[in-house]
Amino acid sequence: MRIIIYGDLHGCIEEFQSLREKVAPTADDREIIIGDILDKGPMSNELLRYVRNNKIESIMGNHEYKYVRYAKHEKKSNETGKKNPMQFDEDRLKIYNGLDEEDLQYLESLPLFLKIDNLTLIHAGILNNINLENATKKELEKLLWIRYLKDEHTPLSLGSEDETSTYWSELYDGKQGFIIYGHQPFEEVKKDKHSLGIDTGCVFGNKLTAAIFTKGDVTENLKLVQVQAKKEYSKIYKATNDNY
Repeated sequence: MRIIIYGDLHGCIEEFQSLREKVAPTADDREIIIGDILDKGPMSNELLRYVRNNKIESIMGNHEYKYVRYAKHEKKSNETGKKNPMQFDEDRLKIYNGLDEEDLQYLESLPLFLKIDNLTLIHAGILNNINLENATKKELEKLLWIRYLKDEHTPLSLGSEDETSTYWSELYDGKQGFIIYGHQPFEEVKKDKHSLGIDTGCVFGNKLTAAIFTKGDVTENLKLVQVQAKKEYSKIYKATNDNY
C-alpha cells in the first residue's frame, strides 16, 4: 500500500489527471490532496467533481475553508435577512454558484489534519506549542495559513514577513510527526528535518507534485513524481491579510 499525497491543485484538472497517469494509483493505494482544490486555476468545479467521483481524499485548505464559511454565512443571511459579511469577487462567486449540495457537504467534511502512522498531513504550517490531539478550534484554523514566523510561537500574516522572518518548518521540532504540507509555493519541494513542502506552484506555471510513501515508512524510499504546468494560470499571489 502506498500513501500518495498531492500538492495544491487550484483547479488544474489536466495536470492532475496527467500526474495520476504517471503515479498509476491502484485500489490498494491511498490518495490524499494536501488542500486547495479550488480557486486561481481554470476548472475548480470540474476538478472538485473529479476528486469526488474518484473517491480521492483531501484535507481542508484555506481556500476550501473560505467556501465553507461563506456558505454558512449565506444560510444565516437567508434566515435572518442580514448581509453576508464575507465578500466574494466575480470569480469566486462563479465557483460558489456552481457548487451543489453534495459539493458543499464534501467540503464541510474535510479534516483540518490527518495522521497516518508517523506522517501528519496539514495544509500550511504548525507552531511548536500546538498539540494536535487537544488543539482548540482557533489553533486548528492556524494550520490553514501559517507561513513565516516572527518568533517560534508568533505567525506573520502574508506580506508582513521580512528578512528576519523564519519559515515555520525550519523551527518545527517534529513532535507532531513528520509533516507533509502545501500552501506556500516553492520552485522545488522544500525538505526540512521534520517536514516536506510539496506545493510547487502548478497554478503559477511551475509543477504539480505527488509525494509517495510506503505505509509506515517516512523518509526511506520517498518518491516524488511531478508534471509540468501547461501554462501560467495565475500570477503569484499578492500580499493580503485575508489569511483564511
